[in-house]
Amino acid sequence: MSEMPAGQAVIESLRAEGVEHILGLVGHTINSIITEVYDRSDIKFIDTRHEEGAAFMAYGYARATGKPIACVTTSGPAATNTLTGVALAWKGHAPVIVITGNTPVDTIYRDGSQAFDLVSIFKPITKLALQVNKTQNIPDLFRYAFRHALSGKQGPVFLDIPQDLLDRQTFTGEISAPSTYRAINARVGGDPTTISEAVQILANAQRPLLLAGGGIIDSEATDEALQIAELLDMALVPAYGHHDAVPNSHRLYVGPPGGRGSVEGLQAINNADVILALGSRLNQATTGWNFDVVNPSTKIIQVDIDPLEIGRNYPVTVGVVGDAKAVAQQLLDILKDKFPEGKPNPDWRNKIEELAAARLTRLENEINLPSSNPMRPERVYPELRKVLPKNCMVSIDAGVTAGLAYDRLFFEEPRTMFNYAQQGGLGMGFALG
Repeated sequence: MSEMPAGQAVIESLRAEGVEHILGLVGHTINSIITEVYDRSDIKFIDTRHEEGAAFMAYGYARATGKPIACVTTSGPAATNTLTGVALAWKGHAPVIVITGNTPVDTIYRDGSQAFDLVSIFKPITKLALQVNKTQNIPDLFRYAFRHALSGKQGPVFLDIPQDLLDRQTFTGEISAPSTYRAINARVGGDPTTISEAVQILANAQRPLLLAGGGIIDSEATDEALQIAELLDMALVPAYGHHDAVPNSHRLYVGPPGGRGSVEGLQAINNADVILALGSRLNQATTGWNFDVVNPSTKIIQVDIDPLEIGRNYPVTVGVVGDAKAVAQQLLDILKDKFPEGKPNPDWRNKIEELAAARLTRLENEINLPSSNPMRPERVYPELRKVLPKNCMVSIDAGVTAGLAYDRLFFEEPRTMFNYAQQGGLGMGFALG
């Protein structure tokens, strides 16, 4: 058993989970945490000059790496400044660990200076929001928080630690390794009977389409998704905002859907007789929740790690609860046995290629738009496509001009496209709007 200051218990709990960066601003209620980072090389504190920036940066880091990161603020307005960025992490399913040093316990419910019921404020936009009630409980509550942040659909969590528990008390005990209190890299597969039903529908499809959702990125399932599409000659369409789920140069890639996506992508969805929504919610931005986009007669196989998402937006023929990579591999194993040489579908493949070619021609012709002052924003994108490297990370905010990028920029590698996740923070420093 070892004894350590409360602030060190916080840092060691973060390091046990592999957190390498803390973002935020120094403040008196969190000095006991920040001073424990001094002269350490395994974890760094980054001063972001404003708490809102810390939350946005944390979102970007978590989405770019797939790793958790900590965002630390002092009490009162410092904590509430992070709300918009934390809401973005909630919408964008990013594992951001938000830590606030609140005022001492006896001031929180007495309208003390900078005292708020922060747990109630953060609860609607986090997977978990709680207050540490004893210094001795700090590591255990951090373990509880990380389980929530990293399990199922990832997302932000909020931990509120009153200043007196940080400044005046010590923790006695050991910091446990994550493998001792949660499953590491666990991938939950689908029910075998349900998988068999999905395979049968895919095997009989005449115009199959794979809708590549954010679950593909989170579970690193791009290769498996491509193998399924290639095996069955499926049209490839990304869910809105997840265009980097599959390489846009792939021969079966049509284009993105959505209000600012491509008409060709929407046509492919509407023409499909079977949609495999792999790691996708079929959300509003992708489909408009409109049966003019998804044909009412289309059979939908929806794969999502959250059972509450199955059939939430469209009725499904088969709903598979599971990790996108694990489920995709289950489908592949059976499909490869059933079609060892693949299942060519020349008529549908020709239609896919026709739609893809029409989109590329349309975009290439925008270079011939007449010159004007001010310049039409569509004219900018052909020039951008010439110079952006294929692994370039692009961040797209809300607004019409930025929205044109959804159809006009191409993505080849996962974790290179970042958008506002239906939480437009225009003017908040998230991206070019």
